[in-house]
Amino acid sequence: MKMNYKKSGSFLIINLVFLFSCAKQPLVELPITTSSDIALEHYRTAMKHWEVGDDFEKRIHLDSAIMTDPNFALALDMNDVPDRSKRKAFQKKAQSLIEKVTDQERLILLIRDSYRNDNMDNALSYAKELVDKNPNSYEGYDWLGIVQSDRHELDNAIKSFKKAIEINPDDFTAYDFLMGHHIPSGDRVMLPEERRSVDKGLEYGDELIRIRPDAGFPYHFKANCYRQMGEFEKAIPLYEKSIEKRRGKSSEGTALLVSGHNYMFGGDYHTARKRYEEAIETTKTKQGWYNLNSYLTWSYVFESNYNGAIKNIEKARGQLEEKGFSGERLLWNKAISDWARFVCYAHNQMEKKANEALESSISLSNQRAALINDPIVKRNTNSGIAYNRVWNHTLFGRYDKARESLNELKKIQEKINSPTAMYGYYDLLGMITLNQSKPEEALEHFEKGNPTDTYFLYFKALALKATGDTAGAKKILTDIANTNFSYWQLAIMKDRAKKLLASI
Repeated sequence: MKMNYKKSGSFLIINLVFLFSCAKQPLVELPITTSSDIALEHYRTAMKHWEVGDDFEKRIHLDSAIMTDPNFALALDMNDVPDRSKRKAFQKKAQSLIEKVTDQERLILLIRDSYRNDNMDNALSYAKELVDKNPNSYEGYDWLGIVQSDRHELDNAIKSFKKAIEINPDDFTAYDFLMGHHIPSGDRVMLPEERRSVDKGLEYGDELIRIRPDAGFPYHFKANCYRQMGEFEKAIPLYEKSIEKRRGKSSEGTALLVSGHNYMFGGDYHTARKRYEEAIETTKTKQGWYNLNSYLTWSYVFESNYNGAIKNIEKARGQLEEKGFSGERLLWNKAISDWARFVCYAHNQMEKKANEALESSISLSNQRAALINDPIVKRNTNSGIAYNRVWNHTLFGRYDKARESLNELKKIQEKINSPTAMYGYYDLLGMITLNQSKPEEALEHFEKGNPTDTYFLYFKALALKATGDTAGAKKILTDIANTNFSYWQLAIMKDRAKKLLASI
């Protein structure tokens, strides 16, 4: 389960898809350096769990790999334990071993480190070098495809993934990403709406099931295709199959969750929330409990029931200490909770409460950054604060203040070495100029923003409508109205898109 409250970086993605050495024996596998065959087996098992979303089981096996071989560089770098200090220590040790592993592993470690430092140019350079030096390795093409996808270079990414499949027809990672380009899946970067194909999604879903019939995730992913088509009844048996395959595993909660989404978009909010509550009860981790609660929150927003959403936010926030959260993770979850309250208040036009909730979130975020004392965290915190202040000021018509905060955001984001770093800046600038009755100028800014962010695409549709491009507006609004995936941007905009579409 992925919680991305702001479309910012892709580090989460890279942590979710480190899937090499997971498929059946290909022509060439990248070597893995370890002093222990037992550690290697734990590592391979961990990767197979991660491939299908069993994160808890993955960490257990990575812990075992590290205990068996304390100098296992890839296992150390991959072990994203919840404890930040421990995770950083693992990463630091992995990087210290970079000259003691193979050249292929060195490049993978450098790719991952580039992600952590928001240097996507370096990540791309290392990924290309990995392929150049290992042209017969499907894993190298997977890495290149992942980086290209995160850079929104989707045509190149698709070529890389298809090359990986050409080398290894059982490459789960490649099919997973190719499917995610057509069907929403967490943080996967999608093709523009006009290039997406549900039929392609179903095709790739069948391949995932073929490769891993033992796992629940492929059935869940194929069910997502039917859900996106609005064929909710066809999706039900596939989701039930996913639940069956995941019973007792850490991903059982995810299986119940997505089944709940299917009922929600089918209009059965009662059954949906029962599934959400089951998911929350079955999760094996406290962070999983918190993350799953967020979907219950957004289910109320889909109904435009902001009071219900706020009530659920406050209930979960009040249980954080009881669930065992402390330190920076406690501060972070409180900050996110207050951010979610801000979103609900702001879009219910409750200005005072929105301001209070946002300032509380900002205060907690600053406390967390000070506690962690890391320059990247500090920079990302400052970026998030500037972003949210621009957004808040814009929502309530304070355009001069919005532009002041926007300048702060620009100064931070333009230093990040990534082609997507300025997306948020241009989307917010487009929103400001649109609200100041400059739709033509707004469109110029939206064209430089995130092409897949539902929230700002709605405002782009408004700009198109204002300039007389009714067909263009209808196309965007139809896509939003017909999307059946649960994320906060859609929760706010789906019903609005339906109503606006009906009026034009």
